[in-house]
Amino acid sequence: MIDVRLSVMNRLLEAGEKGEGVILYPHIGADGDALGSSLALLLVLKKINVNAWLLLDEPISPKLNFMPHWQDAFVFVDSEAEKWQKEQTIALAVDCADSDRTGRRRVIFDEAVCQMALDHHVSSGESKNLRFIDAQAAATAEIIADMISDLEKHLQIELMDRDIASLLMTALVSDTGRFVYSNTTSRSFRTAAWLMEYEPDLRLITYQLFDLSSQVRLRLTGRIFTDVEFCYDGKLAIAIVDQKLLDEYNATEHDIEGIVSQMRNVAGVEVSFVFRQLSDGSVKVNIRSSDGFNASEFARGYGGGGHPKAAGMTLKNADLQQTAEMLRDAAGRYL
Repeated sequence: MIDVRLSVMNRLLEAGEKGEGVILYPHIGADGDALGSSLALLLVLKKINVNAWLLLDEPISPKLNFMPHWQDAFVFVDSEAEKWQKEQTIALAVDCADSDRTGRRRVIFDEAVCQMALDHHVSSGESKNLRFIDAQAAATAEIIADMISDLEKHLQIELMDRDIASLLMTALVSDTGRFVYSNTTSRSFRTAAWLMEYEPDLRLITYQLFDLSSQVRLRLTGRIFTDVEFCYDGKLAIAIVDQKLLDEYNATEHDIEGIVSQMRNVAGVEVSFVFRQLSDGSVKVNIRSSDGFNASEFARGYGGGGHPKAAGMTLKNADLQQTAEMLRDAAGRYL
């Protein structure tokens, strides 16, 4: 498996030598790990003279704009597809491995001469060339950190700096839940120890990711919690968030981040679902679970994926209420 990671590294070095363009594709709805890992890799690639760009499907969540160099990311515009295709030789998916997780950018990703992926999620997808999946990693940040270490040894130069360390620490803290989720391992702490040598502001990172709130978010959360439905003897918790509710509180989708995890923390709840109707008519589903419910396995049955305790999917052209009822029944059978 390490051989594949080294192959990805060598191909990126080759891109620098040949002057080829590399576009990084974090998954749609980029979270702390996807964005932090992608930005860190972007900075490293620029240091080794690789022509690289970070392309997002949507604007960065305001919750993540404390991250260094977040302004270096581009947001994809349909009319610019041809321009990006001309720049790109290598399409590199980060924190995802399937092109359908790239959203609207898929029209560019699928046209790349070389497609690669760096991810830690179990997936059934494929990339045409190099696909490095390390399911033992708590976050893609651990994979990127290992690759930076490989590059430093290979090139005999120091690439890590405070900004890169801050980005990777944000990614690692995000996906391990401040190092308390069950995916946290000794490797996570070894990676964190190395990053701390470069003095990232860990207090700021944890505050921005987990503690910072707003009046809108506070009031919306209270309303959603009031309406949560508990099923199957309290083992399943469901929240349905439609656009009317968001408009009532002048809120955005970013204001419901983290709510699904708080629902899962209720005593007796084994799995929680949050359903959200998107503007394109699809329904986004976030899942958090305990040991008795494999969220990733469940989500893969509907074209999604993730971790055993944190997963999700997006169902296109779906009715919000009908989707919630269908998955409620399916989750009940699974339980």
